Amino acid sequence: MRLANAFALGLFISGCSPAPMPPALQAHAKQAAPSLRLAGAPNFRDIGGYETENGGKVRTGIAYRSDQINLLGDADLAALDALHPAAVVDLRTATERQREPDRVPPGVDYVVLDVAADSTESLGGDMRLAMTQIAQGQGEALLVAANREFVTLPSARQSYAGLIRLILSSKRPVIFHCTAGKDRTGWATAIILTLLGATRETVLQDYLLSNERLAAKNASTLSAVAASQSNIPPAYLEPVLTVKAKYIEAAFFEVDRTYGSFDKYARDGLGLSEEEIQGLREKFLSS
Repeated sequence: MRLANAFALGLFISGCSPAPMPPALQAHAKQAAPSLRLAGAPNFRDIGGYETENGGKVRTGIAYRSDQINLLGDADLAALDALHPAAVVDLRTATERQREPDRVPPGVDYVVLDVAADSTESLGGDMRLAMTQIAQGQGEALLVAANREFVTLPSARQSYAGLIRLILSSKRPVIFHCTAGKDRTGWATAIILTLLGATRETVLQDYLLSNERLAAKNASTLSAVAASQSNIPPAYLEPVLTVKAKYIEAAFFEVDRTYGSFDKYARDGLGLSEEEIQGLREKFLSS
């Protein structure tokens, strides 16, 4: 699995109509917090506003997830600054960071937590092999394997634990992102929401929302791809440019296969203590 390649694709190709959110999940969509609409980062959103299994509610204004923020205009940047964030956490590879450096408001800490740093098969942004795999219709398998690596890679486990500890220690909001804000960022959000007691259905709802938020951006880039006379069929691109339930389900499966339960993954995989997990719940949850 060429992890960095799969993620960096969003910088070169993007498009296709997203997979629709299942009707059963659409009914719960109003639980989510209102989103700050950023023209340059359409997948920017608060991870709060969801109800938990035991009747609690995830507080808003503590953590935000996003796609790449190097495209923020001045108005977007001012809106971001108005949130008074403590830090922007970049989950991307070195190649992505060098090619598309973040725009961060003055005085905001910039923190790198490279999820894919230990991916030994990564080519660090060389897209040739990944594009070959996608041209052969292997995009879906690529993303399933990537989600499994989120659970097993040492760099991924360290990055996700580091993100949680940063959120715990920060007195102001934390923003975390990757390129499309759907894969590495999606699993980060899934970890936090699961630790807070959200149902799997709620986690999936938040995960699939990326398809809706990225639809216009993807459609615009699809036109550019069509104009470039790419030999890759749109049907082969769609699995890489969107999220599917089976992707995040692969991560949860890997948690169970490797650790036996999500609780053991949090403690043995991420190295989080009982005190840290309880602290996360105290910070985020209201009755």
